[in-house]
Amino acid sequence: MASRSGNLVLNIGLVVALALTMLLVYALGQRVTSPRPDPERLENPGNLLGNYVQLEVLNGAGVDGLAGEMSGYLQDLGFDVVDVGNYTGSALSKTMIFDRVGNRDAAEQLALALGLEHDRIEEALEPEWYLDASLVIGPDYALIKPFADRLPPETVDGESDTDGMDE
Repeated sequence: MASRSGNLVLNIGLVVALALTMLLVYALGQRVTSPRPDPERLENPGNLLGNYVQLEVLNGAGVDGLAGEMSGYLQDLGFDVVDVGNYTGSALSKTMIFDRVGNRDAAEQLALALGLEHDRIEEALEPEWYLDASLVIGPDYALIKPFADRLPPETVDGESDTDGMDE
């Protein structure tokens, strides 16, 4: 009887060890295959100082604190946020990235960090601003990182279908 209970404990231990091993292999595979943003500048057409993508973060959604929170998120990823403020241009219907010096790769790395498609990038050259890119947070902010990470999935899905921004 004692050997039977010993075998049961051993079998349970083996199943748990196998499950943990499978989980670790899956996590490693995700880490290796998932693209990660690289804030280090590959090109420097604007002759900007430093090796890291320099950008400004502007709040175009009218919700207090978004630009500051986004700035912290991007700095944690290694981006060099040189300015934070409010967007005063014409109203945008969605979050946009503006390439300021013709360094599309820098804008694409920012889009990757936010989970945005590349159609959100526009060239709006302003080389005298000494920035790689400008990020303007739009009214769809709840659907992008880091804000979407803290909403339940049903809330994000509901907002994307009923937010009325396409009207």
